Parts: sequence; C-alpha cells; structure tokens
Amino acid sequence: MTDAITIQTARLQIRPVPFQNEPVRSATDTFTFGLFRSDDETRVGTIRISPIRQADVRSAKIDCEIDLLFRRQGYATEVLPAMLTLSFATFDYRRVEATMNPNNEPALVVASRAGLPFDYSVLYGPSSQHLTFVYRPSGEPSPAVEFDRTAVSRLRQAKQYQAAKAFVASYLKQLPDDPMIHYQMAWCHDNLGEEAAAVPHYVAAIKLGLAAPDLQEAYVGLGSTYRALGRYDDAYRTLTEGLVHFPQHAVLQTFLALTLHNLDRSAEAIERLIGTLVDTTGNPEIHAYARALRFYASRVDETWDGN
Repeated sequence: MTDAITIQTARLQIRPVPFQNEPVRSATDTFTFGLFRSDDETRVGTIRISPIRQADVRSAKIDCEIDLLFRRQGYATEVLPAMLTLSFATFDYRRVEATMNPNNEPALVVASRAGLPFDYSVLYGPSSQHLTFVYRPSGEPSPAVEFDRTAVSRLRQAKQYQAAKAFVASYLKQLPDDPMIHYQMAWCHDNLGEEAAAVPHYVAAIKLGLAAPDLQEAYVGLGSTYRALGRYDDAYRTLTEGLVHFPQHAVLQTFLALTLHNLDRSAEAIERLIGTLVDTTGNPEIHAYARALRFYASRVDETWDGN
C-alpha cells in the first residue's frame, strides 16, 4: 500500500523511496519518502515516519532532512502538514512527535507553523538539549493546555531565544487571549532585538488584564520599547499610565525621565531622576544632601547671586 502513495503539494511530489539499505517500509514499520520538485524532479530532501513502541497511544515520530542546497526555501514548511495528515489519516497514528535541537531556528519555525493542535516537551541539560513538538489530529481535543512558564525561563536563561519564541508561539495559537502568553511573547521578541514585533504583544497583555507584578514589568517593557523605536509620545503615555497604577516604581520613573528628555522637557527629566535617586539610593552621602538635591532639582535652571 505504501509503495503506491504519492502526495502532491504546491511545489513538491512526495513519494516512497528506499532508505540506505532498507526498503521503503522497513522491518520496524518505518516509512521513508523522498521530496522531489514537481517541475524538474530534483530531490530536495527526505522525510521518515517511525513508530514509537512504548507510547500509551499509537504514536510515531517524524524526521525531516532538507538537503543543504535547498534549505531556507520553505520546503519543510510545505511538506510537514501533508505528512502529518498522512500519519493520522492513512497510518492511523493518534500522536506524532517532531524532536529538534533548540539551536535549529529553521526547524523551530517549521514546527510551530504546522497548523495542527500540538504541545511541547522540553529536555534541557548539560548532556541533552531538545524540544519535542507533539501533534494530534485536528479533530481530536487536545489535553488541557497549561502554559509552562518554567520551561520558557530555562530556555531564556540558556540564551535559547529562538527556541523560547517558538515555544511561546505554540501556546499563543491555542490560547490567543491569555495575557501572560502575550507578555512572554513580547519578552521573546525583545530578547531577539525585535522591538517592533514586541509592541502588539505588550499592548495585548495589558489590555487582556495581565496581573501584577508582571503588569508593572509590561508597562516598563512597552514604554521603553516605544522609546527605543522613537515613538516618544506613546512612550510618555504608557509610562505615565503605568505610574498611575504603580507610582513608586523606580524603573518606570527612570524611563519616563529619559522620555521627557527626548520630548525636550529636560528640566522635568532631571527633577524626576533626582527624586528617584534620593528615594531609592542606600548611599548615606546622597541622603545627607537629600533636601538640597530635591530643592535644586525642581529649580534646575535657576541661579542665586547671594543678594
């Protein structure tokens, strides 16, 4: 039956091929398919579907290898949904895994774009680093989704920022109205220097009711990102709004001072910075001059001649 299977996608024909010295269907029920360009029959890669024997439900894993010359051209993104459909509809698997190294950015993007219900497992340590995407048939309910903030933190601490972003993106597809997931996605974009992409997620997190203490950090993140993008009026509005909720937050005060400077309101910026310094420092010498510093901070352009 497998020998007769041919799948056509937009640019590829997928058909069974032998793998090394194995037949198309090996003794272990592993199926191997070649990926051929439809227009010229050039083989661009290989994909294998292998059973997982110890699983509690009928399960398989998918391994896809695109040849070096044809990577980053969207072929894996094109073929994975078709092979998942084959796994579920023809081979009757109820669970399919795709495992990859968190440093493999293209693979992470492909896995998170597959378009079927899925979740993650994470194994990260000195001797083992991988993420596993777990897919299920689109008509089946997935288990209750609970955001794994600890896993995201582990990936971020290990500077696996692309992996963290793909991880959070998977949850966002399933829980698009969860403020915490939007907040984490904003962080991921910021970690990667993608400030403009972070903005809508910060906005959504705040609008959807993110709770403190994350809410105050979301105001900091959004306000500072607006400022970095040169959107000074938006930064001022956001930071001021944040201070309505958290009036003693020193970082909000500091970023607001920087924004005031960008808005040509430097005297106000200095007064706010000095006030924050006096309020938060543990330096006894600063405290000794606190009264004078506050006085002059509010009169930064004034002079006195002693008369």
